[in-house]
Amino acid sequence: MSLLRALFVGRKQQEPFDPNPGFVDVMPARPYLVLHADLPFYADAECRKQIRGARLVVLQCEDPLQKQRTIECMPAVKDYRKGDIVQWETNHKRLWDDAWYVNPESGSKVKAWTRAVEFIGRVYRPDTSAS
Repeated sequence: MSLLRALFVGRKQQEPFDPNPGFVDVMPARPYLVLHADLPFYADAECRKQIRGARLVVLQCEDPLQKQRTIECMPAVKDYRKGDIVQWETNHKRLWDDAWYVNPESGSKVKAWTRAVEFIGRVYRPDTSAS
């Protein structure tokens, strides 16, 4: 009986996938601007072997206290749009190794990361109900 119990009892129900990143109504302390979203990324420098199951987002830090505007390339399974302001949040349970992408501005092939975690940042949407 214990073998059957182990097989069937206590199984977690898998939650259905929700592509919505969620929202936050307070401007993040360190906001990031989505420069590009929904880009394919690849397992090879020639950008021929597309990695499935995620897309690349290009983020720029918009922290007014930071002099240099850092740009981050991150894998994401949630849906983001160019121009979104997002909060920096990651899921360390999902990892991707070496990846490249085609820069949509220059057309050049660029190394995105050596190892990256999933980006899951919520999108800033100001609460307009108070006004």
